[in-house]
Amino acid sequence: MLAVKGLSAAYGEHKVFQDLSVNLEQGELYALIGPSGCGKSTFLKVLCGIKSKTSGSVEYEEGETISIGYVPQNYGLLEWKTVYKNITLPLVLKKLPINITLLNEIADRLGISALLSRYPAELSGGQKQRAALARAFIAKPDILLLDEPFSALDAYSAEVSRKLFIKIWSEHKVSAVVITHSIEEALFFDRRILIMNKKGEVSEVITREKTALYNMLYNI
Repeated sequence: MLAVKGLSAAYGEHKVFQDLSVNLEQGELYALIGPSGCGKSTFLKVLCGIKSKTSGSVEYEEGETISIGYVPQNYGLLEWKTVYKNITLPLVLKKLPINITLLNEIADRLGISALLSRYPAELSGGQKQRAALARAFIAKPDILLLDEPFSALDAYSAEVSRKLFIKIWSEHKVSAVVITHSIEEALFFDRRILIMNKKGEVSEVITREKTALYNMLYNI
């Protein structure tokens, strides 16, 4: 379990959120939803170490260190590297061996096996998104953070990508937090939904009923 306790973050004098506390269960999938500007993206950046917290703590199972995979909104692919080198970059940076069998398995699941020698500029938005997912999964992180990974795709590509993501996530069961602005997308994951309000407070709802979720969002 990842325990976030009293977490606060700010940009200069502007406090993004403060005293944020939430527990993320191991192997669970969370959709994080809330109004624009409430701090969802900053929250993920603090969790993965891109942004420094001003106070609070992030603890994992009695203080053990964890590995974190992060997929930003723009996918974060390096334009001068092939898809293969982009996917394996986390392993290269950590000087870890590349498991070709796992790489091929993940690439096949995501439908990008034929794209490994291409460069990002040669890919569609959906293909870039799948390459970014492959890069995140191949590092076998303890927790995977995704910042609106499907928002830049057209409706059809987003639907296909969400289904592929669920398929590969169900096989690897990594703890994951997915930011979304779409109630329908949050409900699509059919797991736990975290709702952040403008004060940076987080509540959790487990439901398949849109009415319950709409009511909670209305009150934030």
